[in-house]
Amino acid sequence: MKRKDYALEAKRFVDAAGGKENIESYLHCVTRLRLNVIDKTKVNEAEIKDSPLAKGINWTQNQLQIILGTGVVEAVYAEVQKIMEVSNASMDEKLDNSKLEDFKLQVKANKETLRNKSWFFGEIQKGMRVLGDIFVPIIPAIVAAGLAMGVSALLKQILNPSGEQLNSLLWIIVDIVTKTAFDSLAVLVCWSTVKRFGGNPVLGIIIGLMLVNPLLPNKGSIAAYNAQLDFYNNQLIEGLSKNEIYKAWVEAGLKWIGQAPTFDANGNVITNAVMGDPITAIKVWIIPITGYQGSVLPALIIGVAVAYLEKWIKIWMPKAVNIIFTPFLTITIAFLVALFIFGPILLMVEQGILIATKAILGIKYGFGTAIIAGVLQGIVITGCHQVLQGLEMQLVIDGSLPGANGAAATGSIFNAIWTASIISQGGAAMAIAVKAKDKSDKELGFSAAISTLFGITEPAIFGTNLPKIKPFIYASIGGFFGGLFAGILNVTCPGMGVTVIPGLLLYTGNWTKLLGIIGVNIISFGVAFLLTLFLFKDGIQSKKTKLGLKFEQLKNKIKLDKFKIKRKSAE
Repeated sequence: MKRKDYALEAKRFVDAAGGKENIESYLHCVTRLRLNVIDKTKVNEAEIKDSPLAKGINWTQNQLQIILGTGVVEAVYAEVQKIMEVSNASMDEKLDNSKLEDFKLQVKANKETLRNKSWFFGEIQKGMRVLGDIFVPIIPAIVAAGLAMGVSALLKQILNPSGEQLNSLLWIIVDIVTKTAFDSLAVLVCWSTVKRFGGNPVLGIIIGLMLVNPLLPNKGSIAAYNAQLDFYNNQLIEGLSKNEIYKAWVEAGLKWIGQAPTFDANGNVITNAVMGDPITAIKVWIIPITGYQGSVLPALIIGVAVAYLEKWIKIWMPKAVNIIFTPFLTITIAFLVALFIFGPILLMVEQGILIATKAILGIKYGFGTAIIAGVLQGIVITGCHQVLQGLEMQLVIDGSLPGANGAAATGSIFNAIWTASIISQGGAAMAIAVKAKDKSDKELGFSAAISTLFGITEPAIFGTNLPKIKPFIYASIGGFFGGLFAGILNVTCPGMGVTVIPGLLLYTGNWTKLLGIIGVNIISFGVAFLLTLFLFKDGIQSKKTKLGLKFEQLKNKIKLDKFKIKRKSAE
């Protein structure tokens, strides 16, 4: 189709949606043009369906979704953007003042009526819509990186079972391809959030890059170093040599932070193993500062703050210097707040989570592991899960060395907990794919579920489960029962870092443990899948229908079509 034809259809969609004055915001996903309208009664659905480009429409609360298909939606969105860039001032001038006032009052009446009738449902739907608007644009990148990371983890387990560090150019390139999207997740989330709330997306990118700057210590690296340091000091006290400590650490499948020992051709030691330089939080007075690598919720909150901060500064900033000082102040204030206020609060939350996790794991009869598996993906959303890395390392090491009485310890159960929490998200995503009527929803659900088979949950959480809320809850319940099974049977292994299918290789040394982890996968996936399949009502289909019927009933009751505002005479 020619460009001018896309422009004509874009104008058709805008006009059919009630005009520019009725569109609060707009965006697009892989296949749909999404228009957030103020008053649904102004939308002409028949006109939209008459378009040769429209394959159908859906409603999610007040968001009109026009299904256009991949490729077409980008072209139409570009034309809609040109139409919507006309200033509100010029738009208002084209409307009769009395009609505009009537329109605003009518919309307010409609909103109040619906809010009073179904406030809670409306707020839930609004939150779901916001999450969808934020994560839909970045899901393709996360899905692609997730699948690549899963395949990479599986190949490394097969080709490098010893867990030795791979330094070949091929594996370095693979790591770049697979890890960049996840290491920069805070950047993607911050960009999309700022854009969604009406701020300058470029400022979101800059703030996000600041949050993951390599100069800021990585919380995961800090946790790993502290775990290695504790183990190193404890084993020195026990009488092990530095090289024996290094050997025990590496044989447990853990990466050594520091210098490895070197040997000559006869096996004689040339240099001993050495601990690396300390990795700690940067201290400014008493305030610890770290990076936000891999964090989602902090980046989302900061992104919202950036958008509103920019708008507030623009209100009082002189226009002559607005283009210079507004971005400068927005970036500076937001970054300082993130580092010196939000960051320390998050660190305290992380320490609380670590203490609580240690205590909960001590609960008997599998309930401790069940609780952790049930809430673990919720912790992942906050980005606080990295603090658990040191605890997991300690469990792995304790399980690979003789205990105080000389008997071998049982290993780490944390891998089974991770597996239960991850594969359950895949079960919920798979159920959504099975139930979905729309082709794009099916494809997203299936690809997200496949990612979890390789231990990657981001596509499932942010692409399907969390925006719909209930599937995420059902997945957490599935994780609970998988964790309960793991705790009752003590499903442990001498390793960490890989889960679900690649993680099975960690259990091949003990067939009973292997059967146990297979059971964890089946139970977690199955419970989440069945709960979502039978209890979740597809938000795009059934909820839309219920909300639509309710709106029609209210409309008929208060006669919105004939609703007029009576003004008192000035006499």
